[in-house]
Amino acid sequence: MTTDPPPAVIGRIPSLCAQCGAEIRSTLIERGGKVYQLADCAEHGSSESLVFSDSSLYRSLDAWNRLVFGPTDGRESQAPVADPEHSSLSANPPTLGIIDLTNLCNYSCPLCFAENNYSDRAYFLPLETVRGMLRSLLGQSPAPCRNVQFSGGEPTLHPEFPQILRMAREMGFTHIQIATNGSRFVDPDYAALCEEMGLHTLYLQFDAMSDDVYLKLRAQRLLDKKIAIVRNIARTNMRIVLVPTIAAGINVDQIGPIFNFAVEYSRHITGISIQPAAHIGRVQISHNGQPAFNLADMAMEFGRQTGLTRYPEDWFPLNAVSMITRGVAQLRGEPLPNPACDAHCSLGTHFYIDDHNRPICLNRFLDMGEFFRRIGSISPRRTGGFLRQQISRLRELNSIAACFHKDRAPKGMTFQRLLRGLDGWEDKSFGRGSSWFSKGFNGLFVAGMHFMDQRNYNFRRIRRCIIQYVTTNGDLIPFCSYNAGVRHRTAEELARMSVPFPAGPCAHEPC
Repeated sequence: MTTDPPPAVIGRIPSLCAQCGAEIRSTLIERGGKVYQLADCAEHGSSESLVFSDSSLYRSLDAWNRLVFGPTDGRESQAPVADPEHSSLSANPPTLGIIDLTNLCNYSCPLCFAENNYSDRAYFLPLETVRGMLRSLLGQSPAPCRNVQFSGGEPTLHPEFPQILRMAREMGFTHIQIATNGSRFVDPDYAALCEEMGLHTLYLQFDAMSDDVYLKLRAQRLLDKKIAIVRNIARTNMRIVLVPTIAAGINVDQIGPIFNFAVEYSRHITGISIQPAAHIGRVQISHNGQPAFNLADMAMEFGRQTGLTRYPEDWFPLNAVSMITRGVAQLRGEPLPNPACDAHCSLGTHFYIDDHNRPICLNRFLDMGEFFRRIGSISPRRTGGFLRQQISRLRELNSIAACFHKDRAPKGMTFQRLLRGLDGWEDKSFGRGSSWFSKGFNGLFVAGMHFMDQRNYNFRRIRRCIIQYVTTNGDLIPFCSYNAGVRHRTAEELARMSVPFPAGPCAHEPC
């Protein structure tokens, strides 16, 4: 007779009680090949939540944390619970700033982390307030944050939305995106107007290739409308990131079909950002008792449904990409915004789309793990003569080039072309040039963002957040503490509702 080994303790973290919200200490344990978070509240006792379906992958992500943040990473997990006045703030500058323009939405989705649709208590941020919030992003140190996402509610319902786009462009933002249900982009003229005003990317709600799923998650049939939106954007030079919210028992089987659709429109769809459903905001769906969908599930399911990736070797955390930024900053001798979030926040992979529209995982011909490590360790000589400095750089380049395997690369792919294509990871404007497809390559990323709720809240991740909301007074709040945990969204929206703003023609009716 065999018995299961006892749970192994991975670490202890400051977190929250899911019932009362009190700051407590939780324990991360490994049991049966999975990672669970055990909470222990003096008032409500013990509870546990599945965090990650594969403990070996979880531990490998910890190794990336040590590489990105230093060999002592992990010791802070033994630190006392964070100071209540600062525990919900990030120690990192934002890589992406989010500005909610309104809390009004023309959908009433059964699943909505923002819990929007306040038709009787709507707010619209005044133009000058938005200007001040944008200035706070440009004033970040050590470098301005020039990437902004307008969100809500449905931001296109703001009566001055086109003017806001133009203002952000004129202020020097190099990547302007919108988190949207896409409803107004069914009108091709509206899509053209937004492009003219400066919009670069639609972060488009896109949950399935099946209306059965939309009925469950969005309470209406939306597939035909979503396809029309993509086709309209394909007539412009804007880009799309498809954003499926994946809920266990509802649409896990849609990951493959969504990817196939993205490949079909890959010259305009640059990626898929998968969001495991979190228990925050409005949750009016049933998971039929199934455990929460997580990033390990995403990577395994993607491989099963498409046959295009190996698990787990083709998947890397977002903070691995920060090694590219680190290397570029070393070469330029200047600070750059760095996507160094916690490795457990995001997991992804990247594809090259060949001339026949066939997707090929980059890790097939590029040793991505070693590539990230080597480019992040670039340290060219800054002393000596010009020739000595150039030789140093050449040696660094040759070391990085060794990660590229020409014998396994698609026809026409060279290391130089690959590097030009990857420029888009560091400079979002690169992929919008007229010569993008001839000089770079057609690429598509697939990634998951694990947004927390109080069952798996982790203050270490909060302190490393790089996606941050801007408040009306210019403060920056990490995504997960704005929407979950202490939920700063509640107090911020109450303050905004007290400021009168005349409603526009689209404010109180579906568009």
